[in-house]
Amino acid sequence: MYLVNRMEMKEIEKAATGKFRLPAGILMENAGINVVEAMTVELGPLSSKRVNIFCGQGNNGGDGFVVARHLKSGGAAVRVFFTGEYGKLKEESKMNYDTAAAYGIDIISLRSVEDLRRYESAVMSCDIVVDALIGTGLNRDLEGFMANLVVYINLMNKYTVAVDIPSGIDSDSAAIRMVAVYASLTVTFGLPKIGLTLYPGLEYTGKLVVADINFPRELLATPRNSVLMTREIVRPMLPYRRPNANKGSFGPVLIIGGSPGLTGAVVLSVRAALRAGAGLVTAAVPEGLIESVKAGSDEGIAAWLKQNKAGFISADAYPQIMELASKSKVVAIGPGIGRDTETRELIRKLVRDIKKPLVIDADALNALSEDKTCLKNSGKDVILTPHIGEMSRLTGISIEDIIKDKPAVLRSFTREYRVNVILKDGRSMVGDMDGNIYVNTTGNSGMATPGSGDVLTGVVAAFMAHNMESARAGIAANFIHGAAGDMLLEVVSEEGIIAGDIIEYVPRAIKALKKQEA
Repeated sequence: MYLVNRMEMKEIEKAATGKFRLPAGILMENAGINVVEAMTVELGPLSSKRVNIFCGQGNNGGDGFVVARHLKSGGAAVRVFFTGEYGKLKEESKMNYDTAAAYGIDIISLRSVEDLRRYESAVMSCDIVVDALIGTGLNRDLEGFMANLVVYINLMNKYTVAVDIPSGIDSDSAAIRMVAVYASLTVTFGLPKIGLTLYPGLEYTGKLVVADINFPRELLATPRNSVLMTREIVRPMLPYRRPNANKGSFGPVLIIGGSPGLTGAVVLSVRAALRAGAGLVTAAVPEGLIESVKAGSDEGIAAWLKQNKAGFISADAYPQIMELASKSKVVAIGPGIGRDTETRELIRKLVRDIKKPLVIDADALNALSEDKTCLKNSGKDVILTPHIGEMSRLTGISIEDIIKDKPAVLRSFTREYRVNVILKDGRSMVGDMDGNIYVNTTGNSGMATPGSGDVLTGVVAAFMAHNMESARAGIAANFIHGAAGDMLLEVVSEEGIIAGDIIEYVPRAIKALKKQEA
């Protein structure tokens, strides 16, 4: 399913009312009807409910007036609090304001904190709140009375329904514009907005319903550069295994990493790659860690590398690694590799010189953050798997500023360095070198556990070993990794999930998705 930003949504609306001659009033009517239908599905009959609807003076408020009318017709006790000026309403909104008033709906002007105090009893006396204050057009921070009102709505602690998008969420970036309405249910129109699918906006969205309000299908089906990854989209991406394949058909995969105290990271990546279907997996680690790696994975192959006095991979291991890489289909570098100065310099040299497809993770990313020139114009298929902190070091942009607009940061980086990136987060994204963004829909907070990223690296490498390009492998692996965590959540709590458990559920997630169960 495609995702849209505010400008793309405006273009859809403009084309619908212009090229397709669809009256704006019909779109507004359909929007209001769909909100009421979604509320009924979630809450059951609304005839006995008291509903307070907060309407602004834009089209979002116009939708709210339609909601009010249909709730009134269905027997609900409805009250509207209008925060705008009647004279500034557009034609369709003004018509629906007048119609709501003619239906006998009480419309109360609410334009200051003093008004809020005056009508406090009426504001509080409801079962359901409908937020139709601002909509997708917000491009600045909320302040003054509007910010106070949003805070007040949240403090009411009522079941809250957002019309199109909770007020205060930036529809392009998912940033919170100072404050935002915490919705229990959001009914958005036509296509999901980017801000509803990423954190922090996702946290405020509640259950998301995408409503068809009669936009022409060709407008919604127009290819866009932001995509919401669902099982219907990911299922055809899963690697194909030929019936007559052998273990060499899905490998070899080389995983370079390990350092004193961090052996487990390499083992997790090896095990995950094997569980995701890689045929041959070799862990190349400092010679002192060979026995630990062998003990951690009987099925993986352990190759020793020269180490320095501190126990990290030595620069002298370069010829060994290049020989191993020449015999591999995919190379992953980074799990548990550490931050030794000598090793960091080696990492940059390897990224520059290895000609095979690369997965770069963990401290290998931190080594690149010191000098990224080895990434540019490499001419090979490369995917990076940073979390937000690592992305901050790679880009030099603060974590706070990345969070303000993760899609923009991701697009800028992938285009500049011509690499693909999985930006790991509560709702992860894959960005390809053409500037496309793929938002994952699986995973949970229990997966914020040591080693989870190493598991993802192994799954990505395994899928690439099936001759998948890294962007496609990253999308499928990201979805499967999260789906494995979600399946785990059915048997353990979020607090109890560990990386080793995720590995065991990776093949189950793949099987379930193939059987259309995930």
